[in-house]
Amino acid sequence: MGEFSKRIGEVGEEIVVDFLTLIGWHNPVRNFDIPSIDPEKHEKSTHGIDAYFHYKSPVISRTLENILISVKYSKDKYPNAPVEKFKSYYRDIGMAVESFKKSEIRTRNINSRSNIETTFDRGVIFWLNNVNDDSVDLLEKLSKLEAPKDYNHDGVFLVDNKKIEFFFSAIEYVKRKFPGKEVEFTYFSTGLNNDNETPKNGKIMPVQYLGSNILPMRVQDSADKNTLILVSREKFEEEELIKLIGLAKNITANYQSNTIIAFPDYNRVQHEQLVDNAKLIVEEASFTNTLSVENYNPNFRN
Repeated sequence: MGEFSKRIGEVGEEIVVDFLTLIGWHNPVRNFDIPSIDPEKHEKSTHGIDAYFHYKSPVISRTLENILISVKYSKDKYPNAPVEKFKSYYRDIGMAVESFKKSEIRTRNINSRSNIETTFDRGVIFWLNNVNDDSVDLLEKLSKLEAPKDYNHDGVFLVDNKKIEFFFSAIEYVKRKFPGKEVEFTYFSTGLNNDNETPKNGKIMPVQYLGSNILPMRVQDSADKNTLILVSREKFEEEELIKLIGLAKNITANYQSNTIIAFPDYNRVQHEQLVDNAKLIVEEASFTNTLSVENYNPNFRN
């Protein structure tokens, strides 16, 4: 049984590493220990880290993001009452980040960087399982949970089956749509990244996007033509489309582009009139004439 559990864990880690590569988090440091800064409080002398990645943030200028990753992978369905198990996972990563803040590896990485004014140390929990028909939406079940506040960290993100499937589907859709083209992530203007040094697009997906239901990407069609793609995890609704059109207009204000907004359930026969109406509401033909709405899930109607 122990060997089988180990294999389940290894499969989970490989899935996560594939995902990290897809979002530009290449070659994370994997499977190492850091000493606990408070063995009595943490009830352990070391913390095992499944993966660690760091990058210069494109959404907060002159900021280094340290990301500690915990992979929890099971052959069983999610529990119907996941709160207590999640809290134990949260405590583990919270204690690990707390100790990481005082670690040698963190100090070395900060010292090796230039033009860094701020550092954030965050955790990501990948809680995944090997059950194809598991319909539990963990994020929904845990949405009202008040996370423990006993640990010194700068935020913890949870990625479940549904969330990781959304990102895989969204990115693969753009790759199918634009074969051979380089796909980049587009960085929202946050008010904290408006300097000229910070890129507007790039290969690294910011950790903050793990908490979002919208994934913005860009493909360079030619020297002077870009396509912005906003992929939404939400189902198609006219109100949601109008919101995303406004977001797309803000992003594309600085460059000439086509725009695609993609939903998981868009159906041209059912929704085309709603799209036309949304375009009329926006009242900007120069923008809406280059806008199309699509379904990002592959099927015979696409």
